Amino acid sequence: MKKVFFANNSDSLLMQVNAKAGISPVQVDPDIFQLIATGKDYSLQSGATLNIAIGPLVKLWRVGFEDAHLPSVADIQNRLAITNPADIILDNKRQTDYLAKQGMEIDLGALAKGYFADLIKDYFLEQDVQSGMINLGGNVLLVGAHPENPGGFWRVGVQDPDQSRNHLRGIIQFQDGSVVTSGIYERHFEYQGQTYHHIFDSKTGYPVANDLAGLTIVSKSSLVGEIYTTLYFHLASQDLLAKLSAIAGVEAVVITKSGQVLLTEGIKLFYTP
Repeated sequence: MKKVFFANNSDSLLMQVNAKAGISPVQVDPDIFQLIATGKDYSLQSGATLNIAIGPLVKLWRVGFEDAHLPSVADIQNRLAITNPADIILDNKRQTDYLAKQGMEIDLGALAKGYFADLIKDYFLEQDVQSGMINLGGNVLLVGAHPENPGGFWRVGVQDPDQSRNHLRGIIQFQDGSVVTSGIYERHFEYQGQTYHHIFDSKTGYPVANDLAGLTIVSKSSLVGEIYTTLYFHLASQDLLAKLSAIAGVEAVVITKSGQVLLTEGIKLFYTP
């Protein structure tokens, strides 16, 4: 199997792109080219938390690994200088990706799982699968209606940010679509009484600091869900709710650090505490 997206395998196309940063363009497969192009477009939105060029900053902090640590201000500033998504140069005709500065690294962690989930669903539909669930951990994608539950609704749990895994804050009854959840509780570490999580503000170089603990997006596509669980995560909860409420085809469950649950209008009939 061709290794395309692996972030820690030197043979993967993604790592080849990163290894050639500041040196030369790399020709890639159409699927990874399109995913990087999509990620770049959203990364360039003003004020967006999503930034696929954030790889150097992620590797600096190492959140989620045993050697996670608080970097120096100087190290953070040095990494911020090579995390501008505008420096990802795409050639549509040649299907090449080029990172304009040495040390740059693309990180597709905020997109890849949703992309794969959608591909799996497409395959199932091609095989005439009528009903099923794809669960990639944080990404649940539903095919058709549940064959036994009333109304054909699947029941998808929303994690309680203050509890261990599988302790739920609520249930979403849903069918034939995607439920994606992200939160500051997934990967974090503590240092001198301060908690640092894995969702970064690429303008400051530090984890996002607001009142959000968890965000669940309900949409047709898992990739869309991935995008919107990250894109506006820097906003305060009420501002985030207003922003997501204005997006067609996207519904949200927002959970604050204080435990408050905020819902977009379209999800209220389908969410049970």
